[in-house]
Amino acid sequence: MKKLLILLVFVSVFAQEATHAVKDGDTLWDIAGFYYQNPFLWPYIWRANLTKIADPHWIYPEQLFVIPPSPEEAISEIPEEVPVYVPEEEVTMIPPEEPTTEVFSVIEPERRVFSEQLIHRAGFILEQDMPYWGKIVGVEQSYEKALSAYQVVYVDRAENVNVDDQLTIYRPGKVITHPKTGKRLGKEVIVLGKAVVEAVGEEGSRCKIMASYDIIKKGDFVTPYEPVLAPDKVELIPTEKEIEGYVVEVKTGQKLTPPHVFAYIDQGEDTGIAVGDVFDIYQERIVAGKKMPDIDIGHVQVISVFSEVSIGLILASREPLAIRRGERCRLVSEAR
Repeated sequence: MKKLLILLVFVSVFAQEATHAVKDGDTLWDIAGFYYQNPFLWPYIWRANLTKIADPHWIYPEQLFVIPPSPEEAISEIPEEVPVYVPEEEVTMIPPEEPTTEVFSVIEPERRVFSEQLIHRAGFILEQDMPYWGKIVGVEQSYEKALSAYQVVYVDRAENVNVDDQLTIYRPGKVITHPKTGKRLGKEVIVLGKAVVEAVGEEGSRCKIMASYDIIKKGDFVTPYEPVLAPDKVELIPTEKEIEGYVVEVKTGQKLTPPHVFAYIDQGEDTGIAVGDVFDIYQERIVAGKKMPDIDIGHVQVISVFSEVSIGLILASREPLAIRRGERCRLVSEAR
């Protein structure tokens, strides 16, 4: 009976529009994760609130957003356990079984850290610029300036292109340098999404965006999608290696660092780092001229490894962390 009640509430919520009051620390990514159980569906919330969201990177406390019904593909399979969202006016009808002090906007992190989509979204750190293959030169709805999933675009590439080919949509990022030495570590490639080829013409192709991790624009580049090998299971063992390094970039614009944020560290293939390895991020403490115990401020698990840099996911924490470029890190667990 309990599971039936949860299922009925879940279906009733997503059969009609709901509303969400933005709280401090909220992101569209987190909100979509809570309501749809899939943070990659954030563009649906953004597009339903265009008059309130000038830039999807910036939303503000006390804004009231419409949450549109969940897309069919997002609810085709009902998960065994789903969060029960109860509008304010119905709180007295279905009270929680146990009192909770959990912040409403916090979502449970994925149990499976590694997924093909997540690793793809993390992007790349290359020694040189990505070779030019093609770019988005047009949009089916010409008035659209900011693009997201399921919109149709045109690409200036027809040679060696076939229907159903998958493409990575990307934008060149900045040169990544070491926070202490200034050494060049590589060039960032920001992955924006994924597209599939629908038709091929004489000089170009028509494609549909199938996933958007950030706002996509006319002029962004495309390259053939390379399948990502995501490990099904990672077993961690305490390391005996003494590998110390630095955080060289944190991919968030917020003052505090919420969960599910990518961080770059200055350890890679050259030092034997592997996918799944875990680093502690810590700060040293000197009091009255004496070295005190270090303070751990976070943890990062490696999901992509490059020559001199690894990209990791900052592991979920109850409290937002202030993790910045230049923080120290040390290897604590190795993947096996």
